[in-house]
Amino acid sequence: MIAALIAAQLAAASLPPSLSELPPQPLPAGECALFLWDRASTKRFAMLGRNPALLRLVIDGQINDLPVTTAEGTAVLGFAPVSRYRSATRSYEVRLTILPATAGGAVVRDGSLTITEADGSALVLPVAGLAGCP
Repeated sequence: MIAALIAAQLAAASLPPSLSELPPQPLPAGECALFLWDRASTKRFAMLGRNPALLRLVIDGQINDLPVTTAEGTAVLGFAPVSRYRSATRSYEVRLTILPATAGGAVVRDGSLTITEADGSALVLPVAGLAGCP
């Protein structure tokens, strides 16, 4: 019974219909990116860019680059633990625990992406991720 409830909760927490998996992203040498996976579906759905600072998502089938509006905390590889972004209709808040892993890399042990609609309703997605600088 408990396992069924947990499975139902995880299924409900998967990517919203407006978001889809982000295709592989080429990075120029020396640039860094942090990729996020939805913990429920394990789909790679977001990329944080460092230069310029942005959130890249596939929204309604289109790749969107949203510029950072605010960032807080001590950055790891140039990525802040808390960052906020806006589109015309939504706001996005990324909260991450970023741990340096190797030279030029880091692991997102846990985190969340909160998507807030214009009406104030919000969806919180649990995330994990990896950062790298090729």
